Order: sequence, then C-alpha cells, then structure tokens
Amino acid sequence: MTTSTTIRMFVLTLLVLGLLTGCGQTATPASNPTTPSRSQGAMVPVLALSELAPGPNRIAVGVLQDGSPINDPELSLPMRFFYLDGDNSAEVRSESTAVYRGEGLPFGLYVGYATFDQPGAWGVEITLPQAEGEPIVSRLRLDVLAQPQVPAVGMAAIPTNNLTIRDQPDLTRLTSDARPDADLYQMTISEAIAAGQPFVVAFSTPGYCQTAVCAPNQMVLKQLKDQYKGSINFIHVEVYAYPFGENFQAQRFVPSMRDWKLRTEPWTFLVDANGIIQARYEGGLTFAELEPALAQLVAGEPITPPSE
Repeated sequence: MTTSTTIRMFVLTLLVLGLLTGCGQTATPASNPTTPSRSQGAMVPVLALSELAPGPNRIAVGVLQDGSPINDPELSLPMRFFYLDGDNSAEVRSESTAVYRGEGLPFGLYVGYATFDQPGAWGVEITLPQAEGEPIVSRLRLDVLAQPQVPAVGMAAIPTNNLTIRDQPDLTRLTSDARPDADLYQMTISEAIAAGQPFVVAFSTPGYCQTAVCAPNQMVLKQLKDQYKGSINFIHVEVYAYPFGENFQAQRFVPSMRDWKLRTEPWTFLVDANGIIQARYEGGLTFAELEPALAQLVAGEPITPPSE
C-alpha cells in the first residue's frame, strides 16, 4: 500500500482516462464536471503517497467515482487512525480531515495529517459521502517504516552539490521547466545549509513528471519565491540530467536524488535556519497549503498544517 507503486496506480488511472497530457501543462477531465454529481456511483479513496515514517505525516488521498478521478472542492474526508500492531487495534489513535488541495492540479487531491508515534502496521478509516444512503467507510492499511528512506521531519538536510547556473548558464539544459526562473538555480543545497537561512528545495521534473503535478508545483514555488525573497532561499533540483528525455527513458536520476534517497518525484522539503527538515511534501502542492507553512518557517515556529 505505502510503496512507490501506490501513487503510480492512481496516476495510471488518470493516464488511462486521458487526463494527463504531460507535465508541462495542467490537464483537466474532458468528460467529468469539476464538481461531480453525487448521484453517480460510489466514491473510492486511493492513497497518493509512497512512504510513511514515525512522527508527523501528510496523508494525500485521491478519490475515484465510477472509475474516474473527481475534482470536488466541496468534498472533505473524515479520517481516523488505528495502530493495528497494538493490543487494542480498534482504539482510535488520532483523527483528521482530508480537505481539498487540488487548486491548479490536474485532479482533485485531499490532504490530511497524522502523527504516528511508532512504526508498524497502522490503519486509516476514511468516510466518503455517497449518492444515496449512509456514507461508506473505507479502511486501508498503512505501513509506517522504522527507518524512513526519504529524509523525514526532524532530520538534518543532506548537503549535496546540485547543479546551479554557475555550472550551466543555459537554463534549458539545467531544467526541463518550459518557463525556467533563474532564481531557483543560484545555490546548492550545501550552500543553502551553510547560509544559515531557511530554504525550500523541490526535487521535480516539470517536463517529464510521472504524476503531472511538477509544473503546477513549480508555479506555486515561483509565486512564493517572490513573496519571501530575502527571507527564504528557494532551490529547484531537476530530477534528470540533460539530455532530459534520454535520461528519463533510462530512469537515470541526478546524484542529488540519490543523495536524498528519492525514488519518486516530486518531493518538496522545508528546511529551517539550522538545517533541520521541518516539513516534507510528496506529490502535488498548492499555494493554500504551502504559504502558511512558509510563514511559520520564516518565523522560526513549528510547522502545523492549516485546518482549512
């Protein structure tokens, strides 16, 4: 369930439906309305994540209805979490509500948060409204790793020398972004850690994104970069080296991806002035979710997820 194939399964559904036309642009359903009718079939949740670790975690969920992903800003999903390896697996350990975080993304994404106090088998109970009758409760297993492969919240950011504009002045060979912003390629992660200032680092490939959210994510980063200029450094690491298409086909990641032990994309990390990761985001991001987190980051406050 919480393997790298989970998010691929959701994306594969989108691809089959013809919703994704490439990462460089935002695709929307051709046959479904933005807000689907609740008179249709049952809704089914799909977890859009690849790894969970002890501590705070972002729980991203897609929803299918009649086999198609929905994009309903009014939908929210109550979630309850259980520790299945404990003596009382029926005890509710925490609750959250996954709210709409699909603005600008090619499909509806619903995001809640959970804190797991120990590794092992966990369960999530997701309540989904239905066209008729009572809501349906869907139960899914969550595997929380004892030792996360991807750097987790509370860990030190990994110093690495990603390519910058000093290494390659031609931005078209530095990033697959169709509209590159030179400000995102001014420093390495190693330099950002040494600078003693908060920073955001995004590992993504806007031109070859397998989840179709890299380009929308990049637009959010560019907007926030201007808002927090001088307070937070922003770094984009292109997942594949130039020539991008050739390395994408061969699935050859740049060294910084290997240094951070990333096997999927996109990933975005918020790092404080002491070089400690304060938040991590897998997959699609929106301004509404990220901007409050950056306000807390620059203020030196703990990052708590927005409630709405």
